[in-house]
Amino acid sequence: MTVRVICDFDGTIAEKDMIAAIMRRFVPVQAEPIIQAVQTGEKAIRDGVEEMFRLIPSDRYDDVVEFATENTVVRPGFPEFIHRCGQLGWKVAVVSGGFDFFVHPVIHSLSTPVDIFCNRIDSSGPFLRVVWAVSCDDVCEGGCGLCKPSVMRQLKDDEATRFIVIGDGVTDFKAAREGDYVFARARLLELVRDQDLPASPFDTFYDIEREIADGGSPLYENI
Repeated sequence: MTVRVICDFDGTIAEKDMIAAIMRRFVPVQAEPIIQAVQTGEKAIRDGVEEMFRLIPSDRYDDVVEFATENTVVRPGFPEFIHRCGQLGWKVAVVSGGFDFFVHPVIHSLSTPVDIFCNRIDSSGPFLRVVWAVSCDDVCEGGCGLCKPSVMRQLKDDEATRFIVIGDGVTDFKAAREGDYVFARARLLELVRDQDLPASPFDTFYDIEREIADGGSPLYENI
């Protein structure tokens, strides 16, 4: 049996949702209604993120990168959690609707290999443009932005593959429904509880690591 861990970045590995933080720093008045519409599910993630980045002139791109780099704070216990997964032979993929300029520096600082799926920004035009890394496949109903369920289907080795999903928000819910077990916080925790999905809450990655170490955990009843 292969165990694969699908881990979100914004609000999960990083303590802040960096996309929202970037928007509130650079175009707060215009972006706030879009942020709220995405978070409540009134607007598709893909449409909302594209709209938000189109508000920022390309000549501000270096400022955006600097802001994100200086303000990305990693949730406690993440390096130790990744090391634990490596010891167990679990394959970790960071699957993020965020962007390479703030995801890659954090993940590349780890000593344990981790796959990365995230987006990038094209700054060649007058305004920033999102370049999506993984679009929705034929099975997904669409609108995801970077489609986490599509990534999971790409990574599935065989029918014995088990997926642990870790996340915090609406962008992780489709992946959570496809997973075998979920570690959730914030809005995602409310959603998975509403759907009665097998899940545990977490605040830091030390919480997840402790549950992994507990052989009697509900986690092991589902993977």
